[in-house]
Amino acid sequence: MHGAHKLSALDASFLHLETPDTHMHIGGVAIFEPSPLGSGRELFKELLAAIEPRLDLVPRYRQRLAFVPLSLDVPVWVDDVDFKIRNHVKRAALPKPGGDHELQEFIAQTFSRQLDRRRPLWELYVVEGLKDGRWALVTKTHHSLVDGVSSLELATILLDTDPEPKAARPPSQWSAREAPTGAELLVSSLREQLARPAKLVNAARAVWKNPSQLATALRETASGLAVSAQSLRGGSSVLNGPIGPARVYTFSRFPLEDFKLIKNTFGATINDVVLAAVAGGLRDFLVTRGLDPTDPDQAIKALCPVSVRDQSQRSTLGNRLAAMLVELPVAEPDAAKRMQKTRATVDHLKARKQAVAADFLLNLAGFAPATILAMVARPSVRQIGFNLIVTNVPGPQFPLYCLGSRLAEAFPIAFVYENQHVAVAVFSYCGWLNFGYIGDALGMSDIDVFARCIETGLHELVDAAHAQTNATTPKRPAPRRRPSKP
Repeated sequence: MHGAHKLSALDASFLHLETPDTHMHIGGVAIFEPSPLGSGRELFKELLAAIEPRLDLVPRYRQRLAFVPLSLDVPVWVDDVDFKIRNHVKRAALPKPGGDHELQEFIAQTFSRQLDRRRPLWELYVVEGLKDGRWALVTKTHHSLVDGVSSLELATILLDTDPEPKAARPPSQWSAREAPTGAELLVSSLREQLARPAKLVNAARAVWKNPSQLATALRETASGLAVSAQSLRGGSSVLNGPIGPARVYTFSRFPLEDFKLIKNTFGATINDVVLAAVAGGLRDFLVTRGLDPTDPDQAIKALCPVSVRDQSQRSTLGNRLAAMLVELPVAEPDAAKRMQKTRATVDHLKARKQAVAADFLLNLAGFAPATILAMVARPSVRQIGFNLIVTNVPGPQFPLYCLGSRLAEAFPIAFVYENQHVAVAVFSYCGWLNFGYIGDALGMSDIDVFARCIETGLHELVDAAHAQTNATTPKRPAPRRRPSKP
């Protein structure tokens, strides 16, 4: 329909999963070196002027939700005729001394509030008062609007690769299109639903023309579904339980070269190393809570989103995600064996095409009416046996700038599902791999302890990599000394 863009089944599911205590927004914090514009009103004014015309490149950020009458279909995006950028780009300042703790407190408070569904589902905070004259941008975007990868694409649109600020963009050419009425949305939805059987027949004809491709797809999907079915068990570890609306947040910084050392030593991937570090940290965290990591009731599975976004979709918004369920070897006391077990588990899941099966199920959900999708979204998530989210989004390894200010570091911000006390997000930038931890304020009140445990888990892997390298490197004979002259 003209002026309306339908949400995908996955995008809509993030709306249905949201409750007053389960916030479905994600984001990040970007910390910049002091601006040549100084700070305060001038910097905020220039940022507003820079951001508004760039929104022409991502029109979804000027669109709000519209709902089909009687919930007969998923919602649609329509232009917000009342859009005002100052409702979304806001100014804030940290109390002194403006360190990590004050910034983390600000993020926790900001992410404890839901986004207003009457407006486009995003906010951006220009935060002043950081130590040494630094400032920050804190983004907050509903997961129905972006996934981690497309959110990264937005960041590259808002930031520059050149330290010299670019010439001012021409004024925005955007004008709101008239939104369809509820009756028009209802008629359009009914027409589309009547056409769905024909779409299914056409799709079947297309794949039937290539039987070998069909056989491969069915075989991979069946294998993945079998693996996924084994994971349908509710989480019951110390990481799970009722949650409230309030959040806590903290982060850790790690040199990327540490992860490369471990990856190369054990023949793994960076993501394998991330999961092994989290496994070691969780083992240590269970001990701090007085629990036995070998207790079967404390077995922990991580839900790991996997991007299925291809090159043609890299600049599009919306979600193109599947997921893997990875059992973390928290019972393993030896760091090297923990790394090897993590790698073996992930390799097995990849071989069984679990992410393919997840994508298949999400595509299949696109043929379900919105009412059914809403009814099954939360119960389905409850039945999937994961205890926390661990998501890893690779970032650029070259410097970025905003109005001449160099991006010093960036940290991701995930979300916690219903019955989940904590989530871990990872983002790499310019030689660093930064972890962001968000948790329920009551269930994870000791989130700083959790972060230190993850740091310990990574350090154990570094020590194990050094030990293995030293053990496999042949020792050179001691150099002979020249005889001293008489």
